[in-house]
Amino acid sequence: SLDSQCDDLRGRLETLLSSARSGLAAQESARTEARVHATRGEACMASHDYRGAIVSYEAAVALDVNAAVLTSSYRSGVESARAALTASLEAAHAKLAEGESAVAGKDWETGIACFGAGLSLDGMDDEELRSSLRASLESAEASKAARDEAREAAEGHVAEGRRRLSLREYGEAIAALEAGLSLDSQCDDLRGRLETLL
Repeated sequence: SLDSQCDDLRGRLETLLSSARSGLAAQESARTEARVHATRGEACMASHDYRGAIVSYEAAVALDVNAAVLTSSYRSGVESARAALTASLEAAHAKLAEGESAVAGKDWETGIACFGAGLSLDGMDDEELRSSLRASLESAEASKAARDEAREAAEGHVAEGRRRLSLREYGEAIAALEAGLSLDSQCDDLRGRLETLL
């Protein structure tokens, strides 16, 4: 507000002032928008939506906030979200591999636990991996159910074999015990009892 008495100088000052005001308004608008993205990124991280967090933080980084500290914090958010997503996917892959190994050894309970743990990992949003875990879980549960049914039936054949032996019905005892041995009970103790009675 100096009295410069020079229209040219006044005009240049007003132009610069207008430019500075526009720049400040644009900077404040960018910072406000970046805060919205960063807040959304934080919410996504809290709910384990790591891909959503990456998108939000990257949107904040893309804005010209004219503050290295803010931009750096948004970049840090992107890196944290990527690291969390990677860790979640690696853990899910490890649970799938661990479960497959257990199932290969007919340890259905461990396989089921591993596949379930892989499906319940926070932030694991890979649909193909989720589908593999689900299919493996369903298969392991079906195999466990079949094994349990075979064990129950084999126990019935042990009881029937004993009953027939006690009645000296040897042919029927042999038939019952062989039927029990033909089942995939996956139980050495049960198989041993059937063989001993046979």
